[in-house]
Amino acid sequence: MAQTSRGLTIGSTLAAVAALAVLLTGGPEARAQAASPSAGSGVQLTGMRSWTNPGGTRIVLEFSAEVVPVSPDSGIGPQLVVAVPSPGLTVAAGVPPSLAVNDSAVVRVEALTDANGVRFWLQLTPGATFKVYTLAPADGLPFRVVIEATRPGARAAEEKRLASIAAAKKKSRVRLVVVDPGHGGEDRGARGPGPVYEKHITLAIARRLVDKLNEIQGVRAVLTRDGDFFIPLRERYHIAEKVNADLFVSIHCNSSRRRGRGSGSEVYFLSLKGASDQADQDLADIENAADMVGGVPSQSEDDVVNVLYEVRRNAVLERSQLLAETLLDHMAADRRVESRGIKQAGFVVLKSVEFPSALVETAFINNPREVKLLKDPLFQVNMAKQLATGIRAYFQKAGITLSAPESSETGVNAESR
Repeated sequence: MAQTSRGLTIGSTLAAVAALAVLLTGGPEARAQAASPSAGSGVQLTGMRSWTNPGGTRIVLEFSAEVVPVSPDSGIGPQLVVAVPSPGLTVAAGVPPSLAVNDSAVVRVEALTDANGVRFWLQLTPGATFKVYTLAPADGLPFRVVIEATRPGARAAEEKRLASIAAAKKKSRVRLVVVDPGHGGEDRGARGPGPVYEKHITLAIARRLVDKLNEIQGVRAVLTRDGDFFIPLRERYHIAEKVNADLFVSIHCNSSRRRGRGSGSEVYFLSLKGASDQADQDLADIENAADMVGGVPSQSEDDVVNVLYEVRRNAVLERSQLLAETLLDHMAADRRVESRGIKQAGFVVLKSVEFPSALVETAFINNPREVKLLKDPLFQVNMAKQLATGIRAYFQKAGITLSAPESSETGVNAESR
């Protein structure tokens, strides 16, 4: 998927400064008039959204057709103007003229439309950096202009946080499980009636699973995300690698092409030779497309990773298969959701060779009966309990001792992304 960005021209800079003056000096009426839809027809601004994550903020500007933003590719705040010169551009009903973000990277975003198009003015926190790029339509999402703002020191702080989790694990001698709620932020995942989005269900179940795992003596669990934000697929298992995880479990909801036709739970582990069948390949393709939705360029396999696979893959895959089988055995205790079996596919999120990993498809979100279960807090708690019991049983089957921690204050329990 193409990502593009273009520099800010002198003409558009002057226009942006003029627009900024209106925004800063005009009263509420002037701002409302400046941000109102312009006359004419053509491209529409259909959405303006923000997603806060531990490192900063993602601002997503949605359009009904492709536009060419004029802005710096990247830089440092505290102010940024992104101009979209598109005569006749209008603002769709319900799109706000401004966003009050007020997080660690972005203070607010304001939009000004006139006969020449629209300009977006962003007030960033001091020292915040930014990059601007565009995303082609994907997975039902329209053409987007994306502004990524990173708070000062975010990368160093995150590395320190992950290192502290790894150090606490080593000191307390617990087994660390990383639980990954699938999708998040702009990547909504599969959709059920309502609408109900996969990203919300997976986070709800994952949080409950972490709680259940932290009740098991000798086990601690952390989340890859504890909020509604996007994480690239490879970054998810890199988080687990950095904290020296013992297991990685990714939580998802299944979906069939035809509403109501699919049903049941299944658990996947990695295949290096292709999927079990075409349906499994289709599912892997859908899940692997999450990076496209989030704007992550496609990546070829790293040669070093391939070498590691040759050396370690057999032992890791054997343990991953045992993990998948044990999880599904315990999930099958809930008779309301049938077992679809253990399967293999090339899920990107399962491609680490540092620990066994599995991807759990809890139930079908577009099945009218099963989506009611997925939304039910009691079902979510029960699913989390079954998975936690399955993880404990896996450690026993694998001959891995769950010893009591030397100190109850490991610092791991409170750490989550």
